[in-house]
Amino acid sequence: MDIKNIAVIASRLRCVDAISVEAEKWIDKYSKLGYNVHLIAGKFGEPVHLPNLELPEIDYKHPEIRGVKSIVFGTKLDKQGKKAAEILLNNLVTRIKNPLKAYLAKNKIDMISVEDSLVSMKNLPLNMALSQIIKELNIPTISRCHYLPWDNAYFTKFDNFPKIIETIPVIERHVVHIANTESTKKKLNDLKKISSKVIPNTIDIDKLAKPDDYNKEFRKEFGIPDDVIIFLQPTRVKRNKAVERSVRIVSEINEVTKKDNVLIITGSPMYQRGNYFEAIIRRIKKLNVNVIFANDRIFLSRHQNKERRFYSIGDAYLHADFVLYPNDSDAFGNPVIEACAYRKPLIVNSYPNLKEITDRGFRFIVMDNKVTKETISDIYQLMLDRKKMDEMTENNFNLLRQHFSTEILDEVLIPILNSLERTPSFMTRITKRIFGPKQGKESHGRKDGKDLPKERKKESFKGEKRYGQVDRSKTLKNKKGGYKEPSPKDRKAP
Repeated sequence: MDIKNIAVIASRLRCVDAISVEAEKWIDKYSKLGYNVHLIAGKFGEPVHLPNLELPEIDYKHPEIRGVKSIVFGTKLDKQGKKAAEILLNNLVTRIKNPLKAYLAKNKIDMISVEDSLVSMKNLPLNMALSQIIKELNIPTISRCHYLPWDNAYFTKFDNFPKIIETIPVIERHVVHIANTESTKKKLNDLKKISSKVIPNTIDIDKLAKPDDYNKEFRKEFGIPDDVIIFLQPTRVKRNKAVERSVRIVSEINEVTKKDNVLIITGSPMYQRGNYFEAIIRRIKKLNVNVIFANDRIFLSRHQNKERRFYSIGDAYLHADFVLYPNDSDAFGNPVIEACAYRKPLIVNSYPNLKEITDRGFRFIVMDNKVTKETISDIYQLMLDRKKMDEMTENNFNLLRQHFSTEILDEVLIPILNSLERTPSFMTRITKRIFGPKQGKESHGRKDGKDLPKERKKESFKGEKRYGQVDRSKTLKNKKGGYKEPSPKDRKAP
């Protein structure tokens, strides 16, 4: 089989943040499509068993990367300041570019899939290094856009290097940009004249955590009594995640229920100006709310040592009673679809991209940028009406399966791979991977090496000459997943 090598590149992988979580789904999908997957990141949050490169400067939290970001975007620079900043930038670009380019060449990487780094300016040297490599190697690239830097005033306030910023994101014929919302697609077109494809964030329903012996003691491990409510906020602690709203909600529900209910926050505190985390701690103490910061116990996947168990984010969803997402940012909102997947009622703020989800018929308790008496009343009434809660969560789960299941990737990734054709031989290799070699005038081999049924050969040939016109994803799946090409002895001469 002509197996191709693809490298997934992100600032961080195997962590609990939204980009890492979303990247995992595409890594799995590439593997199922038969690719040899390599991982390249600045930090891996957990052990990695795929071929990989860990280059510290790729991490947006690397001290030198944070330093140059502060210099470039945090203050107005004079001529000398710009010259010094440019030297620092170029130095870091070289330190990233050389080993990264060498790895791609050594491992014969045919294609790269970049998670946010070609759009994000949190690690400007990485963005610049990747853009240069893509142009120099003419390497087919999928660029996923999770967050737009132009939505953050921090990156646009001083405009020290307009010529550099104007080139972000890179625009090349062999680069396909992927937006996760319609609004992001529109902004890319309006601001940068970039045509992008929309693929929303997804959930692999088959991989959802399930109750078992490992997680059955979840409450006990965290010291949570059986008769109190667990509110879960599966985000980091940062200003645009509006943790103070969750603290307020739990405080108000405590007053109503006369219980010491619990708020679990899975993500780590983020450094931000104004000491946001310290302000949250003061709010927690003032309202006397039991908050568990669980970033040292809850990870992307499970593991344990002799002293304690470490849980997955899925385990946390399983044992939560309510999910809170009081977010203000322009994020897609993974906790929204994750709550639906685990059939948990969601209390969510009306953040910019929520409407793209609720317009499909999803039902949540929605705040309008503040916690009101109506918010608390709606939560309490739902707690008392189990039938209504079950109807709501079941409705959301069914809609999730229809609109945000990873199954939709089967329908869109093959056309995207085809769009990245840069030479005839590249397209031939893609075609052979999926259909097998040409075997006669109107025959395409299946992934399992068998011909399509005779009565469908002619229709399939016409429909599948260009990917996407006829959906054959189910026909092309073999039982073990992946795409299988016939062995050389089974092939017939064209």
